Amino acid sequence: IALSGERVNIIKERARAFLDLARELINRRPDISSFNVHQACQLRVKASLLRLTGEVPRLHGIRELLGMLARKLEDLGLREDALRIVDFMRRRRDVLIDIEAAYTESRYGVGPIVKGIVEEMLGVAEELFNLLNEVEERVLG
Repeated sequence: IALSGERVNIIKERARAFLDLARELINRRPDISSFNVHQACQLRVKASLLRLTGEVPRLHGIRELLGMLARKLEDLGLREDALRIVDFMRRRRDVLIDIEAAYTESRYGVGPIVKGIVEEMLGVAEELFNLLNEVEERVLG
């Protein structure tokens, strides 16, 4: 379990590093910044799943990963926390879709990625990080 806890911390640190890098790159390369936002969110949700289940799923979709997390919380009898995740997904659906699209668009897309949209992604990513920290603290202490 100590190894699992260490792995969770490493993944969380990498998630934060991707988010910090996204902030640094937003003015010069909003496309690469958006990719980093996606990586940050993906890793942060996976860290929560690892902490709760001991496993890291091999998925990339942020909404799919959040759905898995909500189901796991529900399975553990933590309905209130599961509903917080579902509520976040509903309220931030459009931006979460943008974050997921950034995974592909930032690498293969031909259209420009607008700085304002990336700024919105960064805000939602911060909100997600805070939510997951609160849920983990309530559930696991």
